[in-house]
Amino acid sequence: MGNEISYPLKPFLVESCKEAFWDRCLRIISTMSAKMLRINADPHYFTQVFADLKNEGGSHRED
Repeated sequence: MGNEISYPLKPFLVESCKEAFWDRCLRIISTMSAKMLRINADPHYFTQVFADLKNEGGSHRED
């Protein structure tokens, strides 16, 4: 098996039980999977999303 990145679960638990957390994760996956696939397949969409994320980052450096 290859390298794996693991994050602690506790900071992401905003619900009272882990089952609710995983239900929320599956809802997010269901909602966003088509967009994630599009990011991978469409270079123009990727560029737009990347620019949007960069602008949301809060560090607007002008070189």
